[in-house]
Amino acid sequence: MALLSMNNDLHEEYNHTSKIIYLDNNATTREDKSVIEIMINHLKRSNSFGNPSSSHLIGIETRYLIDESREQIRSSINALSSNEIIFTSGGTESNNLAIHGVLKSNLNNHIQHIITSPFEHPSVANLLTYLQNSYEKIEISFVKVDSNGIIDLQHFRQLLKPETKLVTIMHSNNEIGSIQPIEEIVQLCRKYGSSDILIHTDASQSMGKVAIDVLRLDIDLLTICSHKFHGPKGIGALYIRQGIKLEPILYGAQHEQNLRPGTENVLAIVGLGKACQLISNKSILNKRIEQMKRTRDRLYLGLKNQFNDQNQDFLKRNGIDQYCLPNTLSLSFQQINARQLVKQLSDSIAFSTGSACHEDTKHQTMSTTLQAIGLSWELARGTIRLSTSYMTTDDEIDQSIILITNAIKQQLSSYTDQHD
Repeated sequence: MALLSMNNDLHEEYNHTSKIIYLDNNATTREDKSVIEIMINHLKRSNSFGNPSSSHLIGIETRYLIDESREQIRSSINALSSNEIIFTSGGTESNNLAIHGVLKSNLNNHIQHIITSPFEHPSVANLLTYLQNSYEKIEISFVKVDSNGIIDLQHFRQLLKPETKLVTIMHSNNEIGSIQPIEEIVQLCRKYGSSDILIHTDASQSMGKVAIDVLRLDIDLLTICSHKFHGPKGIGALYIRQGIKLEPILYGAQHEQNLRPGTENVLAIVGLGKACQLISNKSILNKRIEQMKRTRDRLYLGLKNQFNDQNQDFLKRNGIDQYCLPNTLSLSFQQINARQLVKQLSDSIAFSTGSACHEDTKHQTMSTTLQAIGLSWELARGTIRLSTSYMTTDDEIDQSIILITNAIKQQLSSYTDQHD
């Protein structure tokens, strides 16, 4: 009876959460129907369980599925060869393999200078901190960004020096959506005159939202994270340009060109392959981008119009539309507590504080992104991140405008009462 009651409770909770408007697509995305279908069909196939390393037919068939998915990923980023694609468990592992794999062979021998941004994903930032604290020959420089979260290219040029070994800068920022000038960064590195500088970019947030072409970018390493563009969780990939040598960071058998040991997660790989196949179609990708941008802009204009009676500084949009992901909207409100706003609307809208405040039991701190763009503490405290997807509807946007507006006005009313 207890189990039956638990199942009923879970069913009711599922029915409720299925009605929540989802505007947190920079955190994760709902799997595409085609991705779900191909993964279910894979599980149903009688001979889909084989170990890809086995030499018999069942293993060979599974190996073919992995090779097919690898080619789908290659096509989605316009890489030269599918051999340039290494499967990982996700963006975090890809970032670790790219950075640690480049530096590992000379950690104690030569000075290795790294240039990065002040607001990288923790899987980059924390790894660099560990390396710097552990090895005296690791030097790290942080390039400045402007108030829109865009890399200062002049400052980047000044940071280059003979010891520069690696540049690791995200393709787009997960909080405010700023797209970085990766092509220009690469050109500056090449013009500097050293072919030894390797360039890595974390494209986790960009895949499926803008076109990614590794040949045009001319980069050496690129991180891919499946669940950020409607693929399954627990799977990712690392693009490694032909000729680039990495050291493994895990040890075991000789999977993935001796770089990533362990029996492959075939089910997730098949799902990632399908997600990449979909965005390889320019028509599908462009339609998705158009839908994301249209609903994002509808949301921004709707909220902006709701607060025309407030002073002009009450609502601030972070980032610049020209260099922003089409789905990302970062808004800062005066006199508003973003964390409280998320709680107020938790049963109707799923969105984020934009990592504005990372709270532990003792204190709150402003995120590195909001610090880097020079946001005040008051605005950082009132910053929310709303991120759409191609699945977001106009009706959901219109409902969200009303719900968010009402919740903010409730906070403003309380604030006024407290300060009268």
